[in-house]
Amino acid sequence: MMKISPRTAQTWRDEGLISFSQIGKKIYYKIADVEAFIEKHYKRAFKLEKL
Repeated sequence: MMKISPRTAQTWRDEGLISFSQIGKKIYYKIADVEAFIEKHYKRAFKLEKL
């Protein structure tokens, strides 16, 4: 969904930026948590001026 590397996901977990559950070696994220993370870090596009 986020199209990030496993290392980026690990960093975000280590820094406490996104919540997760772990069962054995498998990591799970709630869709609501992922959506909240994306919304929190959303940057609006800059308006391009016409030349």
